[in-house]
Amino acid sequence: MSESKHPVSRVDQAAAGIALRILGDQVNRELRTRMRQLPMRLRGSGLAATYAFVLSKADPRGDRLAQAYHRLAAEIAKQISEQQLLSGTSKQQMTPHEFLRALSEADVHDYARVSVEVEILAVWLSRLSEALCEETEENGSTKEGGERGRNS
Repeated sequence: MSESKHPVSRVDQAAAGIALRILGDQVNRELRTRMRQLPMRLRGSGLAATYAFVLSKADPRGDRLAQAYHRLAAEIAKQISEQQLLSGTSKQQMTPHEFLRALSEADVHDYARVSVEVEILAVWLSRLSEALCEETEENGSTKEGGERGRNS
């Protein structure tokens, strides 16, 4: 039984690491809000529409949110390429636009498998953005209600 837990654990750990790379060192309120919305966006709109949205907001030279969207689009394309989760694609890394094209041509089974992988990542992005949000409220206290820099 412990053997069946290891792959799940590794997938979960890998997703957490990818989420940390996407979010970067600082998470502001806007980035936290957008990442918290990501799992629901995936469930409501589907992977292709959500990925197209992320890609439309991605800009490596933009603000913190646009850069995070850029890293998110690139990491998803990279991870799905490396794992060869879309039939007919090679292990060679796809660009985000190539990934979107391959996703639009995917069969139902591949699309579902990729959707699960991306949803795992989205849940980690939501969790970690909440945990890493450093934005303070107007009164100078942190989101937990204590003073910034104070150890509890």
